[in-house]
Amino acid sequence: MANFFYRIANFFTQGPVLLAAFQLTPRYMSGIHCSPKERKVKHHFILPLKQGVIEPSFDKKNIKDPSYLEEKIREGMDRLHLAKKDIGLLVPELCLKVFVLSFDSLPLSPKEKDKIILWRLKKQMPHFPDDARFSFKIIKQNKQEKVIVGLAKASLVREYEDLFSHLHLKVKSVSIPTLSLYNLVDWENEGDAIVANIEEDHISLMAIIDSEVSLYRLKMSSLDPRSEILVPQKMDNIIKEVENTIHFIEDREKKKVGCLWVRLGFLETEADIGSRLAGNFSLPVVQIESSMAFDLNLKEKQMLSPLIGQVLWKSQKD
Repeated sequence: MANFFYRIANFFTQGPVLLAAFQLTPRYMSGIHCSPKERKVKHHFILPLKQGVIEPSFDKKNIKDPSYLEEKIREGMDRLHLAKKDIGLLVPELCLKVFVLSFDSLPLSPKEKDKIILWRLKKQMPHFPDDARFSFKIIKQNKQEKVIVGLAKASLVREYEDLFSHLHLKVKSVSIPTLSLYNLVDWENEGDAIVANIEEDHISLMAIIDSEVSLYRLKMSSLDPRSEILVPQKMDNIIKEVENTIHFIEDREKKKVGCLWVRLGFLETEADIGSRLAGNFSLPVVQIESSMAFDLNLKEKQMLSPLIGQVLWKSQKD
């Protein structure tokens, strides 16, 4: 289990500098191969997946057709022209749980620290999985110690890893898309904000206060931009979730949210979701790909931004 913990720990630490990463979702698979020194995406792909191949869940089997997915991964590998076999992996948001916990203080002993964080996690989850593993990052904020915790079942992450190991790829870092988006913006200069990562089956919301993650929420959405009749109702739900999160943060943190950063992870974009969001908020609404100076078109930046945050940000830390 030590190797598993190390990979999950790379949620919050620099970890290995990787040249390539893959993202898997129920609707598509994407990948990038980068040159960190040049800060350039050398090769990339976005491949649609047939319906029902991946059914994301924290505690149930996710992959329904591994043979089909392996063929898609092989196709992606051919497009990326990989020489090295170490990769990063972004799994669907619903596969892992993220908590932001507050403490007045934490013990100095790492062992005691682990114990108290585990105790709090078990209070959050009455049915705590036997094979659950967690990693965390401690942040001092507003005279408190906040802890961002990533929690996963070892058996579930192994299910995804096995797909790649069969093709002789080594997964060195595991994360989820929204946490990777954090790495794309210079938060010390941008101020307090909400990041909304909107996929077709969910919306993830991350509050950034004093340049650190202060809150994470995941809500099921099922927003299909091809279904124009249903879009207004589902857009209303998304707007309500964003508004509730802004009000909650401003009430709790006594801070004014200054901006809403948005990432849209849709294969089709007939519905102008970005414009609809911008028309419903008084604060600026900025699409997160605008922060990326890469030689990619707008659609590619939208789809690949979590992967770019997963791979290229680490080269800045060296």
